[in-house]
Amino acid sequence: MVTPDVVDGYPPASTVAGEFRDDSGPLDLLSSAGRLGSWAWTEARLHRIVGGWAPDADGAHVVVVLDRLAMGHAARSALLVDRLPRLRELPRDTLVRSPGPAADAVLELLGALSQGDRLAAWVVVASALADAYDAHLSRCTPVADRPLLARLPAQLDRLRADAVDARTRIGPDRPPVEMLDLLEATCGFTA
Repeated sequence: MVTPDVVDGYPPASTVAGEFRDDSGPLDLLSSAGRLGSWAWTEARLHRIVGGWAPDADGAHVVVVLDRLAMGHAARSALLVDRLPRLRELPRDTLVRSPGPAADAVLELLGALSQGDRLAAWVVVASALADAYDAHLSRCTPVADRPLLARLPAQLDRLRADAVDARTRIGPDRPPVEMLDLLEATCGFTA
């Protein structure tokens, strides 16, 4: 017999443990909401970090690019918060929180980078976010996740287009930033 694992703090929520669990199948409501809330928090934090780079930028064209990237993060954060479940027993403010210490470390590193490394680092973080969103979308169901399926792919396309633009601005001759730690830490976005 399969028994549910009760998640502390959320009385009605549980996930099924045992042989029927499918790590590639649809997510239960609480798992999906937790991911969306963590990504909303991350996107809001990226909005502040990337937007904070603009005053130090080397030219008006760079300020425009950084503003566009920052506003993309703000738009995705708002979209994700809007797509959180509306349940009395599950307040949204308990869901919109840091994904954990690994993501906090990545964002701290990102905020402290020198001007020359910022766009290259942003491309790495944007790629990790895009991969996380792709993985989540692959587990969505057409009925339960319809609003997210209707809006997140367009935001994902925008994120990818921004990453391509940033890569173009960095240039092919520029050596990659020493970002092994940053790249490894982006696993915190998908945890």
